[in-house]
Amino acid sequence: MKPLLLLFCLLVILQNLSAQSPDYIAVRKKNGRTIKNFYAGSQILFQTNNGSYVQGPIKMLRNDTVFVLLYDIRFFATTFGTLVKDTISVQTLAFNYKEIKRIQLSKKPGFVRRTVGPLLMFGGAGYFTLNLLNGTFFSSSVSDEEKLRTAAIAAGLFGVGYLITRLFSSDGFSKAKHKIIYVDL
Repeated sequence: MKPLLLLFCLLVILQNLSAQSPDYIAVRKKNGRTIKNFYAGSQILFQTNNGSYVQGPIKMLRNDTVFVLLYDIRFFATTFGTLVKDTISVQTLAFNYKEIKRIQLSKKPGFVRRTVGPLLMFGGAGYFTLNLLNGTFFSSSVSDEEKLRTAAIAAGLFGVGYLITRLFSSDGFSKAKHKIIYVDL
């Protein structure tokens, strides 16, 4: 019994000693701060240097190469007249990490771009329109100094909202200033 227990403990220790940490790809800022890491098994969407996009789970990372699974999924008609999704084929494509131009980091836009910019544009345009309609229907002067000041404020709000949507626009991909690094452990 003792030799069997000793053999079992030895095998467990040897398994832990031979285990290797997984390699990964890191997207980092210029100062070296990590933005996001991609490991084997995680979903990835990236653009290659030739402009094509690749999306799928990472099968493995080895020797500066990223192996991505590509699924060919199509719809087929059934005898009942409905459509069923089915996987036709699965391919593994290999890419050197230097072939990756940019990687998608986030899917949804930030709070400022999603809400603040459109709200300012909608509020500015609405107030400007309301000011013009009130001047037209109630026969008040639109060129009055107070009305011009409120119209200028409304136009300014619309302009600030437009600038926010343009300045904070992002498609969720890494920028040219970010570094894509292969970390070999």
